[in-house]
Amino acid sequence: MGKTDSSCDTIRIVSNDLTLVEAEQYCHYAIGERRKVEGFWGTTWTEIIHIDVDDRYKISRALTTKTRGFMEMPLNGVRAQRGALLHEIVHVYAPNTNRFLAEGLAVYLQQQLGGNPAFPNFGKDLRELARTRLSKLSSLEPLNNVRTPRPLRTVMQEQTAYILAGSFVGFLIENYGFGMFRNLYEVGSYDSVYGKNLTALETEWRIDLRR
Repeated sequence: MGKTDSSCDTIRIVSNDLTLVEAEQYCHYAIGERRKVEGFWGTTWTEIIHIDVDDRYKISRALTTKTRGFMEMPLNGVRAQRGALLHEIVHVYAPNTNRFLAEGLAVYLQQQLGGNPAFPNFGKDLRELARTRLSKLSSLEPLNNVRTPRPLRTVMQEQTAYILAGSFVGFLIENYGFGMFRNLYEVGSYDSVYGKNLTALETEWRIDLRR
């Protein structure tokens, strides 16, 4: 099969493996996911999003690709409708040097807005999964210190790290509001935004999870 190239509005799908029909269907699906992200985060990216679908990719990527707006998606995730497409679109719209917050936001929005279940929770409740992993966590500080492109798995098992990040970001947004989280995302200081340090906020999050 030759390379398939399908464009629709602000999405372009390129693949050596998808048929033209599959690429067109995925392209229109991606438009819908992009609109959800833009509706939540705002118009912080206006250019085309290029999605390369290939069997050689083992994980989806957008935050750490060389060029913003370019995304890698594994073929099996696309065909099984379990790829983290909305998660990766969040990275295009809202990249951040704090890997913990960047992944936490993307995981949380994949759960809240995504059209399909995907890594790390595959549709299961983040709160429940985070609660079962609290015993493995002494502090969020090591995760919060990870800077893009360094992966979270360098300090903790990857799936656990993503679940905890998504749960914590969800806690901040749901309990303190999106506006304050947006400020945190921009300035990077918990103290200046919330008037509390990370340790205090983590304590509140842990108590909230146990309810």
